[in-house]
Amino acid sequence: MEYRCADAAIADGNAECASDSASGNGGAAEEADRGSAARPAPLPSGDVTFMFTDIEGSTRLATGLGAERYRVVLHRHRALVREVLRANGGTEIDTEGDSFFVAFHHAADACAAAIGIQTALRGAHWPDHDGRPLRPKVRIGLHTGEAWPSAGGYATPEVHRTARICSAAHGDQVLASAACAAAAGLPPAAVHRLGDFELRGLPEATELVQLAAPGLPTAFPPPPVRPLTHHLPADLKPPVERPGEYRELDRAFAVHRLVTLTGLGGCGKTTVAKAWARRRLAFYEHGVWYCRAGDDLGAALLDALGRRPELFRPAVETAADRLREATALLVLDDVDRTHAPDVERLLHDCPGVSVLAVGARPLELPGEAKRALGPAPADVSAAILAGYCEERAAPWTAADCRDLAAAVDGFVPALTALAEVTALGSPGVALRYLSDDPVGALDGGGRFRAAIDDAVAAISGPARAVLLELAARPAGATVDAVLDLCRQRDGSLEALVELVDVALVVIERPAMDQAVYRVPAPLRWLLTGSAPEASRPEPEAALGTAREARTEAAPLADRLRPRPAVAAGFADRLVHPVNLESARLRAVA
Repeated sequence: MEYRCADAAIADGNAECASDSASGNGGAAEEADRGSAARPAPLPSGDVTFMFTDIEGSTRLATGLGAERYRVVLHRHRALVREVLRANGGTEIDTEGDSFFVAFHHAADACAAAIGIQTALRGAHWPDHDGRPLRPKVRIGLHTGEAWPSAGGYATPEVHRTARICSAAHGDQVLASAACAAAAGLPPAAVHRLGDFELRGLPEATELVQLAAPGLPTAFPPPPVRPLTHHLPADLKPPVERPGEYRELDRAFAVHRLVTLTGLGGCGKTTVAKAWARRRLAFYEHGVWYCRAGDDLGAALLDALGRRPELFRPAVETAADRLREATALLVLDDVDRTHAPDVERLLHDCPGVSVLAVGARPLELPGEAKRALGPAPADVSAAILAGYCEERAAPWTAADCRDLAAAVDGFVPALTALAEVTALGSPGVALRYLSDDPVGALDGGGRFRAAIDDAVAAISGPARAVLLELAARPAGATVDAVLDLCRQRDGSLEALVELVDVALVVIERPAMDQAVYRVPAPLRWLLTGSAPEASRPEPEAALGTAREARTEAAPLADRLRPRPAVAAGFADRLVHPVNLESARLRAVA
């Protein structure tokens, strides 16, 4: 099956390509007009550059001029186009009406021919109509792709893509795919990038560029096709807004190009990242692109961009080339430190690109801004729990869920664990269940414990020791108190930073010059096996002396070691980790 394109369809902007003989069967007048347009042999093969040309508004032009005057304009247009094609090695595949379908061996020749056609048409003498020359305005589309001739024509979707590109152009404009411009080796001054567009019927996005040359116009309206500005997956339902987290990300990106959003599994990192990114679409000229990193970040990113990997070349290099001149935001989900070199490569090679990396831990790259997603505020956490209930056809509203959400500190993984019992019973039933057996209420299916085990297993030994100490202190502790507990022991502050980075510890600020570090209540219950406190002490209680802190640590040791009491202090346990025998606490052993 051979491809050609009907001129009337292109003129209407719909570029419908028919499966037909590429040689076509025009009338006698058409054959006579083609005269010297004998097709050379062989046809281009391999990397072929295709060209479609078309007179904009040809139907209206023919109707307004009448048959005889339009024939004069059409024949002069054809003669000029064919003269330029012969000079640049173009092979005319088909001509129908006012359109040309041409193939070139080399992309540079095709681009030169397109510019030559527009220049020749503008410089030619045309009949006058009411004092104005009747110069036809021709739109041209170019694309380079792999193609092989068959029976005098081409059977390839690359022809469809070229036709769609032509239909997206305006009169006097030359549009090309970025692949064509790259194959031609055009200098930056000759190419104006327009962005990614969805061409009807084609599965991948196509980056369009406009060719420029002295004497040709450069200002045109946007292409009449839908621009592709993001690859954010559609939400099945609107997410609960988290304006506090959005503001934090806004502030971070005001001065940083790389921001990592970290937290425990199930805390809503991906939801927050996608919702924030949608709000930023207008800030990035070349779009917002989302992907899950997987084993090959470059390949995942190329898939999001609608690009194919290149043979014998790392995918991240191809992605960097695609984004080198772009102003874009990349939302990279499920990243870890194995992806850090690729992220650094993208930021280094693409100065207009910013990256929001979502994962369990920061990437620890230079210039990285870290934001940990901790417990949600009371109104947000109540709305999240109410949303879970609504999914299960339960009638409970955010107001009904407020007390239960507050009881678990707005800890989103805990809200998820309580969703079933809340929906099947009520928020009050779940609250009583939580008071009677907090660990059992949160971990009936084992998912909550598994998520915490995974998070704790990934942190360092010193960080686990600090976590255990803080878990014994419901009101938390200041930096001074933690450092005093860890006196004479290097690395204690780094351990605290590590816990904050992975959202196992949250920061509260009772005053501008104070910071209290606290383990969220559901995590504390799981680590210590304790029941919820009747009332949490005021944050000021965490500002006690080191002696008080050491006294408070003793009950934790008693709970963690069923038989022998802990003889050594916390600093000693940093070197000799606590031997935990409880299955519940095995993750921190």
